[in-house]
Amino acid sequence: MEHVAEAEVDDVVRGALHFGSGGGGDPYLGQQLLAAAVRRHGPIPLMTPQALDPDALVLPVVSAGAPYALIEKAHSTLEAETLRSAVETRTGRTFAAILPIQLGAVNVAVPLVVAAELGLPCLDSDLMRRTLPSIDMTLLRLSGHPVPPITVVGGAGVVAEFSRGEDTVLGELVRAVMPSLGLVALVSAYRVTARDCAGLGAARSISECARIGAALAAVSPSLPGGYEPYLRACGGRLLCTGTVAEVVQHSTDGWPRGVVSLQTSGGFVRIDFQNENLIVSREGTVLATVPDLIGLADANTGALMQSTDLALGQDVHVITAPVDPRWHTPEGHAMVGPRAFGYAVDPVPFDGVAAVASA
Repeated sequence: MEHVAEAEVDDVVRGALHFGSGGGGDPYLGQQLLAAAVRRHGPIPLMTPQALDPDALVLPVVSAGAPYALIEKAHSTLEAETLRSAVETRTGRTFAAILPIQLGAVNVAVPLVVAAELGLPCLDSDLMRRTLPSIDMTLLRLSGHPVPPITVVGGAGVVAEFSRGEDTVLGELVRAVMPSLGLVALVSAYRVTARDCAGLGAARSISECARIGAALAAVSPSLPGGYEPYLRACGGRLLCTGTVAEVVQHSTDGWPRGVVSLQTSGGFVRIDFQNENLIVSREGTVLATVPDLIGLADANTGALMQSTDLALGQDVHVITAPVDPRWHTPEGHAMVGPRAFGYAVDPVPFDGVAAVASA
């Protein structure tokens, strides 16, 4: 893709739901934000890192905070301009492009919107190749690149900056300021050049969202093999089908956490989530885990669902798909595997997952 025009908006956001793995924010909000930006500013240019000067700085951008708060208080042009000004003042340099930090329905849309508002291109790349809940859970950090400096901009133009510190401490500090900012903020972290992005190898991220989103639009849930366009596009598989029997959730630091129970023909299937779906198990046997993608598709419409939006009695398919293989290293598992989220469970790589009989 060379740009994101209005015709591509739905596919981009729909495909980002795949990388959201049951989280990633409200797709309707992402679609509305992105469509409005394209109508105001025209098609948003996409660039590869290789098209820039290797030493050019790019501005990583992510929307942080509680997804439900963002619905009521969307980011403004003031926040985007304040974020760029704050980081450019600190670095003494201007930025050549915007860089998405993660993929998800909101955090694909927001960097594209920021790029449009600032008159900059957006890199067709990202730092996670999926959605993860913390800014230090990136492939760039996995390669040894430091997270700070971190800049946080709230809706009233309030700026908080953290120049150094341990990742866990910085994460706690960012979360600590969020309530005072209305639980919504634009955040930038890392000092990233085009050379860093080119060497990272996480290319064509937005293009991949559009490609997978188009395949999702072609799903025919009522027909045999109706999910094949999507499964071929993402390299995934249908793990099981069941009926939502229970959804238990609570919010900690603005993060939705909980458990979904599905009644299937083979017994109860449990899905643990913290923002994103993390573990699928059946009768105590672990079937799939983070860092692989775990999605839930409405069996009647084929639409991918956020775990927090599931309803009792709803029939859903559980679909798993692989991630960037760098997450399936000892270092990757230590950073984003099940134990990193507090579960005493070893990762089950996608290739090792056995199919489960559908209900």
